[in-house]
Amino acid sequence: MVDKIVSANAEHKSAAKAQKMLRKLAEVPVSITVIMELTDTIGAELRSQVEQQAAAHVAQTLKPQHAEPPRVVALSMDGGRIMTREESGRGVHGQAWKETKNACLMTMSSSPSEEDPHPELPACFCDRTYVQQLVREMHSSAGGPAQKTPENPVFPDEPVEDIATSELPPDRNQGQGQSRKAWRPERLVRTCVSSMVSSDEFGPLVAGEAQRRGFYQAGRRAFLGDGQAWNWTLHAAHFSDFVPITDFVHPLGYMYDAAQILAPNDPWPCYLRATKACWQGRVADFLGELRAWQAAHPSPPDQKLPDDDPRSIVRATVTYLEHNQSRMDYPAYRRQGLPVSTSMIESLIKEINYRVKGTEKFWNHPAGADCILHVRAAALSDDDRLSQWILNRPGSYFYRVSTRKQHSLAAAV
Repeated sequence: MVDKIVSANAEHKSAAKAQKMLRKLAEVPVSITVIMELTDTIGAELRSQVEQQAAAHVAQTLKPQHAEPPRVVALSMDGGRIMTREESGRGVHGQAWKETKNACLMTMSSSPSEEDPHPELPACFCDRTYVQQLVREMHSSAGGPAQKTPENPVFPDEPVEDIATSELPPDRNQGQGQSRKAWRPERLVRTCVSSMVSSDEFGPLVAGEAQRRGFYQAGRRAFLGDGQAWNWTLHAAHFSDFVPITDFVHPLGYMYDAAQILAPNDPWPCYLRATKACWQGRVADFLGELRAWQAAHPSPPDQKLPDDDPRSIVRATVTYLEHNQSRMDYPAYRRQGLPVSTSMIESLIKEINYRVKGTEKFWNHPAGADCILHVRAAALSDDDRLSQWILNRPGSYFYRVSTRKQHSLAAAV
Protein backbone atom coordinates (compact mmCIF):
# COMPACT_ATOMS: atom_id res chain seq x y z
CA MET A 1 0.00 0.00 0.00
CA VAL A 2 2.84 2.40 0.82
CA ASP A 3 4.37 1.63 -2.56
CA LYS A 4 1.13 2.49 -4.36
CA ILE A 5 0.68 5.75 -2.43
CA VAL A 6 4.25 7.06 -2.72
CA SER A 7 4.65 5.95 -6.34
CA ALA A 8 1.42 7.71 -7.29
CA ASN A 9 2.64 10.90 -5.62
CA ALA A 10 6.01 10.62 -7.37
CA GLU A 11 4.50 10.18 -10.83
CA HIS A 12 1.60 12.65 -10.76
CA LYS A 13 1.90 16.42 -10.91
CA SER A 14 0.48 16.96 -7.42
CA ALA A 15 -0.63 15.08 -4.32
CA ALA A 16 -4.22 16.00 -5.16
CA LYS A 17 -3.97 14.24 -8.53
CA ALA A 18 -2.29 11.27 -6.86
CA GLN A 19 -5.16 11.12 -4.35
CA LYS A 20 -7.72 11.15 -7.17
CA MET A 21 -5.98 8.39 -9.12
CA LEU A 22 -5.49 6.24 -6.02
CA ARG A 23 -9.19 6.43 -5.28
CA LYS A 24 -10.27 5.85 -8.88
CA LEU A 25 -7.78 3.19 -10.03
CA ALA A 26 -6.65 1.45 -6.84
CA GLU A 27 -9.76 2.07 -4.71
CA VAL A 28 -7.51 3.45 -1.98
CA PRO A 29 -9.11 6.33 -0.03
CA VAL A 30 -6.26 8.32 1.51
CA SER A 31 -5.85 11.95 2.54
CA ILE A 32 -3.35 14.35 0.98
CA THR A 33 -1.74 14.75 4.41
CA VAL A 34 -1.04 11.02 4.63
CA ILE A 35 0.28 10.99 1.05
CA MET A 36 2.78 13.75 1.80
CA GLU A 37 3.80 12.30 5.18
CA LEU A 38 4.56 8.92 3.62
CA THR A 39 6.44 10.60 0.77
CA ASP A 40 8.54 12.58 3.26
CA THR A 41 9.32 9.40 5.21
CA ILE A 42 10.43 7.46 2.13
CA GLY A 43 12.32 10.46 0.78
CA ALA A 44 14.27 10.82 4.03
CA GLU A 45 15.12 7.11 3.95
CA LEU A 46 16.29 7.32 0.34
CA ARG A 47 18.45 10.33 1.19
CA SER A 48 20.01 8.45 4.10
CA GLN A 49 20.67 5.46 1.86
CA VAL A 50 22.41 7.62 -0.77
CA GLU A 51 24.52 9.26 1.94
CA GLN A 52 25.52 5.87 3.37
CA GLN A 53 26.42 4.71 -0.14
CA ALA A 54 28.61 7.79 -0.61
CA ALA A 55 30.32 7.21 2.74
CA ALA A 56 31.04 3.59 1.81
CA HIS A 57 32.57 4.73 -1.47
CA VAL A 58 34.83 7.18 0.35
CA ALA A 59 35.86 4.39 2.74
CA GLN A 60 36.51 2.16 -0.31
CA THR A 61 34.13 -0.51 0.99
CA LEU A 62 31.42 -0.10 -1.66
CA LYS A 63 31.47 -2.89 -4.23
CA PRO A 64 29.91 -2.65 -7.70
CA GLN A 65 26.46 -4.17 -7.91
CA HIS A 66 27.35 -6.36 -10.90
CA ALA A 67 30.48 -8.43 -11.43
CA GLU A 68 30.76 -7.50 -15.11
CA PRO A 69 31.34 -3.78 -15.68
CA PRO A 70 29.38 -1.90 -18.35
CA ARG A 71 31.05 -1.19 -21.68
CA VAL A 72 30.01 2.44 -22.17
CA VAL A 73 28.82 4.89 -19.50
CA ALA A 74 27.89 8.56 -19.58
CA LEU A 75 27.44 10.82 -16.59
CA SER A 76 26.11 14.35 -16.59
CA MET A 77 25.19 16.88 -13.89
CA ASP A 78 23.31 20.15 -13.97
CA GLY A 79 21.40 22.52 -11.72
CA GLY A 80 17.67 23.13 -11.61
CA ARG A 81 15.36 25.41 -9.66
CA ILE A 82 12.63 24.78 -7.13
CA MET A 83 10.39 27.22 -5.24
CA THR A 84 10.74 26.79 -1.48
CA ARG A 85 9.28 28.26 1.70
CA GLU A 86 10.28 28.33 5.34
CA GLU A 87 8.98 25.56 7.57
CA SER A 88 6.54 27.76 9.51
CA GLY A 89 3.28 25.85 9.55
CA ARG A 90 0.49 26.60 7.11
CA GLY A 91 0.83 29.29 4.51
CA VAL A 92 3.80 30.55 2.55
CA HIS A 93 6.59 32.25 4.46
CA GLY A 94 9.97 33.29 3.13
CA GLN A 95 9.41 31.92 -0.35
CA ALA A 96 12.49 31.80 -2.57
CA TRP A 97 13.91 29.99 -5.58
CA LYS A 98 16.62 27.52 -4.61
CA GLU A 99 18.98 25.55 -6.82
CA THR A 100 18.71 21.79 -7.10
CA LYS A 101 21.56 19.51 -8.07
CA ASN A 102 20.78 16.70 -10.50
CA ALA A 103 22.77 13.85 -12.00
CA CYS A 104 21.99 11.40 -14.79
CA LEU A 105 23.98 8.18 -14.97
CA MET A 106 23.49 6.04 -18.06
CA THR A 107 24.88 2.84 -19.45
CA MET A 108 24.91 3.01 -23.22
CA SER A 109 25.43 0.92 -26.32
CA SER A 110 27.77 2.10 -29.07
CA SER A 111 30.58 0.97 -31.33
CA PRO A 112 33.90 2.80 -31.69
CA SER A 113 35.29 3.46 -35.15
CA GLU A 114 38.62 4.42 -36.64
CA GLU A 115 37.13 7.35 -38.59
CA ASP A 116 34.64 10.03 -37.58
CA PRO A 117 31.26 8.35 -38.23
CA HIS A 118 29.56 11.70 -38.92
CA PRO A 119 32.00 14.45 -39.94
CA GLU A 120 29.35 16.70 -41.50
CA LEU A 121 27.29 19.10 -39.41
CA PRO A 122 23.80 17.65 -38.72
CA ALA A 123 21.10 19.20 -40.87
CA CYS A 124 19.14 20.52 -37.90
CA PHE A 125 21.97 22.96 -37.11
CA CYS A 126 21.85 24.21 -40.70
CA ASP A 127 18.14 24.97 -40.42
CA ARG A 128 17.86 28.72 -39.82
CA THR A 129 14.42 28.60 -38.18
CA TYR A 130 15.40 25.76 -35.87
CA VAL A 131 18.65 27.45 -34.82
CA GLN A 132 16.92 30.78 -34.14
CA GLN A 133 14.37 29.04 -31.95
CA LEU A 134 17.07 27.05 -30.20
CA VAL A 135 19.18 30.11 -29.42
CA ARG A 136 16.16 32.08 -28.29
CA GLU A 137 15.18 29.31 -25.87
CA MET A 138 18.72 29.05 -24.49
CA HIS A 139 18.84 32.79 -23.85
CA SER A 140 15.42 32.88 -22.22
CA SER A 141 16.35 30.08 -19.83
CA ALA A 142 19.96 31.03 -19.13
CA GLY A 143 20.28 34.72 -19.87
CA GLY A 144 22.58 34.78 -22.88
CA PRO A 145 24.80 37.71 -23.79
CA ALA A 146 22.72 39.10 -26.62
CA GLN A 147 19.37 40.80 -26.12
CA LYS A 148 16.63 41.34 -28.63
CA THR A 149 16.03 45.00 -29.49
CA PRO A 150 14.12 46.77 -32.29
CA GLU A 151 17.47 47.50 -33.91
CA ASN A 152 18.71 43.96 -33.43
CA PRO A 153 15.82 41.54 -34.11
CA VAL A 154 17.89 38.44 -33.47
CA PHE A 155 15.02 36.07 -32.75
CA PRO A 156 11.56 35.42 -34.20
CA ASP A 157 8.58 36.80 -32.30
CA GLU A 158 6.44 33.67 -32.27
CA PRO A 159 6.54 31.37 -29.21
CA VAL A 160 8.82 28.37 -29.36
CA GLU A 161 8.90 24.93 -27.83
CA ASP A 162 11.41 24.00 -25.14
CA ILE A 163 13.82 22.65 -27.72
CA ALA A 164 16.99 23.60 -25.87
CA THR A 165 16.34 20.81 -23.40
CA SER A 166 15.03 18.17 -25.80
CA GLU A 167 16.69 15.33 -27.60
CA LEU A 168 18.45 16.31 -30.80
CA PRO A 169 16.14 15.69 -33.77
CA PRO A 170 16.88 12.97 -36.32
CA ASP A 171 19.66 13.94 -38.69
CA ARG A 172 18.39 14.50 -42.21
CA ASN A 173 21.97 14.31 -43.56
CA GLN A 174 22.08 10.57 -43.04
CA GLY A 175 21.62 8.29 -46.00
CA GLN A 176 18.71 5.91 -46.16
CA GLY A 177 20.91 2.96 -45.32
CA GLN A 178 22.51 4.70 -42.35
CA SER A 179 20.42 4.57 -39.19
CA ARG A 180 20.53 6.74 -36.09
CA LYS A 181 22.41 3.94 -34.34
CA ALA A 182 25.34 4.38 -36.72
CA TRP A 183 26.82 7.24 -34.73
CA ARG A 184 24.68 8.05 -31.69
CA PRO A 185 25.08 5.94 -28.54
CA GLU A 186 21.83 4.34 -27.41
CA ARG A 187 20.57 4.52 -23.83
CA LEU A 188 20.36 1.25 -21.91
CA VAL A 189 19.75 1.91 -18.19
CA ARG A 190 19.39 5.28 -16.47
CA THR A 191 19.57 6.06 -12.77
CA CYS A 192 19.24 9.49 -11.22
CA VAL A 193 20.35 11.48 -8.19
CA SER A 194 18.70 14.75 -7.16
CA SER A 195 19.15 16.81 -4.02
CA MET A 196 19.19 20.28 -2.45
CA VAL A 197 22.75 19.94 -1.13
CA SER A 198 25.67 22.07 -2.30
CA SER A 199 27.83 20.99 -5.20
CA ASP A 200 30.64 19.95 -2.82
CA GLU A 201 28.21 17.64 -1.00
CA PHE A 202 26.58 16.46 -4.21
CA GLY A 203 29.77 15.14 -5.80
CA PRO A 204 30.25 12.27 -3.32
CA LEU A 205 26.57 11.27 -3.67
CA VAL A 206 26.98 10.89 -7.43
CA ALA A 207 30.35 9.18 -7.05
CA GLY A 208 28.78 6.61 -4.72
CA GLU A 209 26.05 5.86 -7.26
CA ALA A 210 28.65 5.60 -10.03
CA GLN A 211 30.69 3.13 -7.98
CA ARG A 212 27.61 1.03 -7.16
CA ARG A 213 26.87 0.72 -10.87
CA GLY A 214 30.47 -0.09 -11.81
CA PHE A 215 31.04 3.11 -13.81
CA TYR A 216 34.66 3.43 -12.73
CA GLN A 217 35.41 0.01 -14.19
CA ALA A 218 33.65 0.66 -17.53
CA GLY A 219 35.64 0.38 -20.74
CA ARG A 220 34.60 3.81 -22.07
CA ARG A 221 33.54 6.62 -19.75
CA ALA A 222 32.19 10.09 -20.56
CA PHE A 223 31.46 13.05 -18.31
CA LEU A 224 29.34 15.71 -20.03
CA GLY A 225 28.65 19.24 -18.84
CA ASP A 226 27.91 22.75 -19.96
CA GLY A 227 30.03 25.79 -19.16
CA GLN A 228 29.28 25.88 -15.42
CA ALA A 229 32.49 25.75 -13.41
CA TRP A 230 31.11 23.48 -10.67
CA ASN A 231 30.58 20.69 -13.21
CA TRP A 232 34.27 20.61 -14.05
CA THR A 233 35.30 21.03 -10.42
CA LEU A 234 33.37 17.86 -9.58
CA HIS A 235 34.82 16.14 -12.64
CA ALA A 236 38.34 16.85 -11.43
CA ALA A 237 37.53 15.77 -7.88
CA HIS A 238 35.56 12.57 -8.52
CA PHE A 239 35.63 11.58 -12.21
CA SER A 240 39.03 12.65 -13.50
CA ASP A 241 39.47 9.44 -15.53
CA PHE A 242 36.19 10.06 -17.41
CA VAL A 243 36.53 11.78 -20.79
CA PRO A 244 35.38 15.40 -20.22
CA ILE A 245 32.99 16.63 -22.93
CA THR A 246 31.42 20.08 -23.24
CA ASP A 247 27.88 19.82 -24.54
CA PHE A 248 27.88 20.68 -28.24
CA VAL A 249 24.65 22.70 -28.12
CA HIS A 250 25.63 25.24 -25.44
CA PRO A 251 28.44 26.91 -27.45
CA LEU A 252 26.02 27.55 -30.33
CA GLY A 253 24.33 30.39 -28.48
CA TYR A 254 27.67 32.15 -28.00
CA MET A 255 28.73 31.60 -31.60
CA TYR A 256 25.36 32.77 -32.92
CA ASP A 257 25.64 35.99 -30.92
CA ALA A 258 29.22 36.56 -32.02
CA ALA A 259 28.23 36.04 -35.67
CA GLN A 260 25.73 38.91 -35.29
CA ILE A 261 28.69 41.13 -34.40
CA LEU A 262 31.27 39.87 -36.89
CA ALA A 263 28.87 39.98 -39.86
CA PRO A 264 25.92 42.26 -38.95
CA ASN A 265 24.58 42.45 -42.52
CA ASP A 266 24.28 38.68 -42.97
CA PRO A 267 25.45 36.68 -39.91
CA TRP A 268 24.17 33.30 -41.09
CA PRO A 269 27.24 32.28 -43.18
CA CYS A 270 29.49 33.26 -40.27
CA TYR A 271 27.40 31.19 -37.86
CA LEU A 272 27.48 28.16 -40.19
CA ARG A 273 31.24 28.46 -40.59
CA ALA A 274 31.74 28.66 -36.82
CA THR A 275 29.35 25.80 -36.01
CA LYS A 276 30.86 23.51 -38.63
CA ALA A 277 34.33 24.26 -37.28
CA CYS A 278 33.11 23.43 -33.78
CA TRP A 279 31.49 20.15 -34.91
CA GLN A 280 34.69 19.14 -36.68
CA GLY A 281 36.92 19.97 -33.70
CA ARG A 282 38.39 23.14 -35.22
CA VAL A 283 37.37 25.61 -32.51
CA ALA A 284 40.71 27.38 -32.94
CA ASP A 285 39.63 28.52 -36.44
CA PHE A 286 36.71 30.55 -35.11
CA LEU A 287 38.71 31.76 -32.14
CA GLY A 288 41.18 33.24 -34.63
CA GLU A 289 38.37 35.23 -36.29
CA LEU A 290 37.14 36.48 -32.92
CA ARG A 291 40.59 37.57 -31.80
CA ALA A 292 41.18 39.38 -35.07
CA TRP A 293 37.92 41.29 -34.55
CA GLN A 294 38.97 42.12 -30.99
CA ALA A 295 42.29 43.48 -32.22
CA ALA A 296 40.43 45.77 -34.61
CA HIS A 297 37.94 46.85 -31.90
CA PRO A 298 39.93 47.17 -28.68
CA SER A 299 38.15 47.72 -25.37
CA PRO A 300 39.05 50.85 -23.41
CA PRO A 301 41.32 50.06 -20.47
CA ASP A 302 39.83 50.06 -16.95
CA GLN A 303 36.29 50.54 -18.26
CA LYS A 304 33.43 48.14 -17.67
CA LEU A 305 31.38 47.64 -20.80
CA PRO A 306 27.62 46.93 -20.72
CA ASP A 307 26.59 43.35 -21.47
CA ASP A 308 24.99 44.29 -24.78
CA ASP A 309 28.12 46.06 -26.05
CA PRO A 310 29.49 44.17 -29.12
CA ARG A 311 32.90 43.97 -27.49
CA SER A 312 31.36 42.33 -24.39
CA ILE A 313 29.52 39.79 -26.52
CA VAL A 314 32.64 38.82 -28.45
CA ARG A 315 34.71 38.70 -25.28
CA ALA A 316 32.16 36.38 -23.61
CA THR A 317 32.32 34.05 -26.62
CA VAL A 318 36.13 34.05 -26.62
CA THR A 319 36.21 33.33 -22.88
CA TYR A 320 33.74 30.46 -23.16
CA LEU A 321 35.52 28.82 -26.09
CA GLU A 322 38.99 29.25 -24.57
CA HIS A 323 37.89 27.69 -21.27
CA ASN A 324 36.19 24.74 -22.97
CA GLN A 325 38.36 24.19 -26.04
CA SER A 326 40.14 21.18 -24.54
CA ARG A 327 36.74 19.52 -24.00
CA MET A 328 35.41 20.14 -27.53
CA ASP A 329 37.20 17.51 -29.63
CA TYR A 330 33.91 16.15 -30.97
CA PRO A 331 35.34 14.00 -33.81
CA ALA A 332 37.42 12.09 -31.23
CA TYR A 333 34.38 11.55 -29.01
CA ARG A 334 32.30 10.27 -31.92
CA ARG A 335 35.08 7.88 -32.90
CA GLN A 336 35.03 6.51 -29.34
CA GLY A 337 31.26 6.05 -29.50
CA LEU A 338 30.61 8.65 -26.80
CA PRO A 339 27.73 11.16 -26.70
CA VAL A 340 28.37 14.84 -27.40
CA SER A 341 25.16 16.33 -25.98
CA THR A 342 23.86 16.87 -22.44
CA SER A 343 20.31 16.30 -23.66
CA MET A 344 20.11 13.38 -21.23
CA ILE A 345 20.43 15.59 -18.13
CA GLU A 346 18.36 18.39 -19.66
CA SER A 347 15.58 15.90 -20.33
CA LEU A 348 15.87 14.52 -16.80
CA ILE A 349 15.52 17.99 -15.27
CA LYS A 350 12.34 18.52 -17.29
CA GLU A 351 10.98 15.25 -15.91
CA ILE A 352 11.87 16.28 -12.36
CA ASN A 353 10.33 19.72 -12.87
CA TYR A 354 7.06 18.10 -13.94
CA ARG A 355 6.56 17.04 -10.32
CA VAL A 356 8.28 19.77 -8.31
CA LYS A 357 7.51 22.98 -10.24
CA GLY A 358 4.16 24.61 -10.86
CA THR A 359 1.89 27.51 -10.06
CA GLU A 360 1.40 27.99 -6.31
CA LYS A 361 3.69 25.04 -5.57
CA PHE A 362 6.08 25.54 -2.63
CA TRP A 363 8.25 23.02 -0.81
CA ASN A 364 9.52 23.27 2.76
CA HIS A 365 13.21 24.15 2.76
CA PRO A 366 15.31 22.14 3.03
CA ALA A 367 13.75 18.87 4.23
CA GLY A 368 10.51 18.80 2.22
CA ALA A 369 12.18 19.85 -1.01
CA ASP A 370 14.99 17.35 -0.57
CA CYS A 371 12.60 14.48 0.14
CA ILE A 372 10.46 14.99 -2.95
CA LEU A 373 13.60 15.26 -5.11
CA HIS A 374 14.94 11.92 -3.84
CA VAL A 375 11.56 10.24 -4.36
CA ARG A 376 11.15 11.68 -7.85
CA ALA A 377 14.71 10.69 -8.83
CA ALA A 378 14.08 7.14 -7.61
CA ALA A 379 10.84 6.96 -9.60
CA LEU A 380 12.63 8.12 -12.76
CA SER A 381 15.41 5.53 -12.43
CA ASP A 382 15.11 2.53 -14.74
CA ASP A 383 15.99 0.02 -11.99
CA ASP A 384 12.61 0.46 -10.22
CA ARG A 385 14.48 1.58 -7.13
CA LEU A 386 11.54 3.39 -5.53
CA SER A 387 9.36 0.29 -5.34
CA GLN A 388 12.33 -1.93 -4.53
CA TRP A 389 13.27 0.27 -1.59
CA ILE A 390 9.72 0.48 -0.22
CA LEU A 391 9.06 -3.25 -0.53
CA ASN A 392 12.42 -4.25 0.98
CA ARG A 393 13.08 -1.48 3.50
CA PRO A 394 14.40 -2.63 6.88
CA GLY A 395 11.98 -3.27 9.75
CA SER A 396 8.37 -4.25 10.08
CA TYR A 397 5.79 -3.45 7.44
CA PHE A 398 3.65 -2.01 10.22
CA TYR A 399 6.13 -0.31 12.56
CA ARG A 400 9.29 1.58 11.84
CA VAL A 401 12.40 0.43 13.69
CA SER A 402 12.39 3.49 15.96
CA THR A 403 8.72 2.90 16.85
CA ARG A 404 9.33 -0.76 17.67
CA LYS A 405 12.25 0.18 19.92
CA GLN A 406 10.07 2.70 21.76
CA HIS A 407 7.40 0.04 22.31
CA SER A 408 10.03 -2.40 23.63
CA LEU A 409 11.40 0.15 26.05
CA ALA A 410 7.92 1.00 27.29
CA ALA A 411 7.19 -2.67 27.92
CA ALA A 412 10.49 -3.09 29.79
CA VAL A 413 9.66 -0.18 32.07
